[in-house]
Amino acid sequence: MFEKIKNTMIATSILYLVFGVILLFFPSMIIKSVCYLVGIMFLFVGVSGIVMYMKTELKTAFTSFTLVMSIIFGAFGVYVLLNPESFASFLPLVVGIFLLVDSVSKLSMAFDLKKYEYNNWWHMLIVAFIVLGCGLLLVFNPFEALKVSVQIIGVLIVDSVTNIFTIYSYSKIEKK
Repeated sequence: MFEKIKNTMIATSILYLVFGVILLFFPSMIIKSVCYLVGIMFLFVGVSGIVMYMKTELKTAFTSFTLVMSIIFGAFGVYVLLNPESFASFLPLVVGIFLLVDSVSKLSMAFDLKKYEYNNWWHMLIVAFIVLGCGLLLVFNPFEALKVSVQIIGVLIVDSVTNIFTIYSYSKIEKK
């Protein structure tokens, strides 16, 4: 089981590292790409729901609700495709929330390392507070620092390195 967790964390770390480097050097391109992808996704869900409603012979309250939601999703998709900058202003908030959740996870890992008497457990604690700080910055200042905050997503690079450190630390504990 530990081997599966270790392999998953390594794969995730590599993905974070690549994604972090791309975000660090090409933030504007990534912002627009993500917005267009989200817009297309919502438009697809909306159109699919409308088509399913049209094909359904038995119209019920549920199918009517599905139609309304599909129209809303489709309209939102069109809005995002036509106004990617407007939608992009919310991305830092979402990423900030992700980083806050991730920092809690890292705090837990730090205390686990301490519990298992790993001498350098405090390294993970420091990283957890750095990730927490970046998350708080994005949550409380999402609109003024859009490009800068997307570059802060480069913290994923740090996150990937800390995941590798965590794997290394747990491996040493497991060997003991």
